[in-house]
Amino acid sequence: MAKINTKIIYDEEEDILFLSKGRKVRSSIDVGDFIIDVDTRGFISGIEILNASSNLKIPEGQLKGLQNASMIVTYKPNYVHISLIMQFKGKEKDITIPLTLDLGHGSVKTERTNFAVA
Repeated sequence: MAKINTKIIYDEEEDILFLSKGRKVRSSIDVGDFIIDVDTRGFISGIEILNASSNLKIPEGQLKGLQNASMIVTYKPNYVHISLIMQFKGKEKDITIPLTLDLGHGSVKTERTNFAVA
């Protein structure tokens, strides 16, 4: 099994959170404050969240202390469901991001990725 070069970057000055699997991006889809990166196989390879503290309802100071995260993506025929599990010092927070994106998947598939702080 190949190792995936995952990373978390939080830009406190701009309040942007970026999670990346490190795969080549074919396209990006803007959905409000969420920018979804799609790889060459049609799977989500990263997510950028603008105004992260307000969109995720997590104070900026706490986001700065993000230790690691997991992203679970469920692909369904007509939409994609993204869940983030974020670990901070001593606590964990689950965040659900329901997005209606059709990436052309004909069956249900779930991917889980663990991210490390860059």
